[in-house]
Amino acid sequence: MNRKTIYLDHAATTQPEEEVILAMAQAMRDAPYNASAAYGAAGAARRIHRLCRAQLASMLACDPQEIFFTSGGTESNNWAVQSFSGSHMIVSAIEHHCVIEAARACASSVTLVPPDETGYVAPESIAAAIRPDTRLICLQAANNETGVIQPVREVHAIAKAHGIHLHVDAVAAIGHIPLNASCCDSMSLCAHKLYGPRGIGALYIRGGSTIKPLLHGGAQEGGMRAGTENTPAIRGFHVAAELAAQDMAARAEREQNLLDAFANRLNTSGVARLGESRARLPGVCALLLPGVSAEQAIAALDLKGILISGGAACASQSGAPSHVYTAMGLSPEEASNIIRVSIGRHTTQEELDLAAQEIEALLCPLTPAPAHQNTSQ
Repeated sequence: MNRKTIYLDHAATTQPEEEVILAMAQAMRDAPYNASAAYGAAGAARRIHRLCRAQLASMLACDPQEIFFTSGGTESNNWAVQSFSGSHMIVSAIEHHCVIEAARACASSVTLVPPDETGYVAPESIAAAIRPDTRLICLQAANNETGVIQPVREVHAIAKAHGIHLHVDAVAAIGHIPLNASCCDSMSLCAHKLYGPRGIGALYIRGGSTIKPLLHGGAQEGGMRAGTENTPAIRGFHVAAELAAQDMAARAEREQNLLDAFANRLNTSGVARLGESRARLPGVCALLLPGVSAEQAIAALDLKGILISGGAACASQSGAPSHVYTAMGLSPEEASNIIRVSIGRHTTQEELDLAAQEIEALLCPLTPAPAHQNTSQ
């Protein structure tokens, strides 16, 4: 029997909502001009940019002029990190690859601060890593693989006391939990994790921060990010962010309830949930499967039309255990047995019941029935 696809990898990306798709198509028709052009017809594109900035600023409680559009989370993170090239950087060991690798590429030295066994990076651990030449601290708002929410506000107080810039990667968190720009100096955002288009993101930069332009050329984005803006994608980002802000609280409660019930059901089969004792993103959980590798589980579930992952999509082809799980103190074997399940706005109870049923079958395969014996005389 053919089942419809059950998508449980929303932390990797989300399907743009129909309202987003329609708004982008309309922007292509109605605002086809370069927003940097001097003539009045380009005003429609500039208005789209202005409205999106205002929506994102309202979600972060910041000034719209502190929002700068980028091509996505990777560019935003690289932009912030590379602005402090040549200095000592403190980076949590569970950051996204684009933060860790950007730091390794341009810092004079990098201190990776590990989390505890729950996936939480303690503020005192970051404080202990500060040196006289430290100029940047990087900490996620919430981890994209475990969902564990990090102590950004506490770390910002530490960074501020030492005159150090705190950059927060909020790509996994924007539109899913409340955020506030007052707890950092820069913050990365992107659209495709909140039902918007791929290829569009933003960087919040606190006024007066020493963030340098990453791309040089024209005077777009206040001279901070050269290149013609992607107006249709910006329009899609606006609509997606607006929808996310409207239903965030109700969606979070619903997703948390669904995911808790799902994880609790699997717990009876010996499945352990990482970071269970911590505050987490409502729709993300990492599950340690006893005796079954993530590779096996992903392949078997894929055949059933159920799509999950073993962690961040950008590292799924490497074959190595996630750096997040090993940083939490898990052995390579344990880390290789972890799957990430991330649900979304349209995930149903029925879908999760079917997924749980298939995972249980992997963990406790049915004993084959004995061969029929002919007892006739």
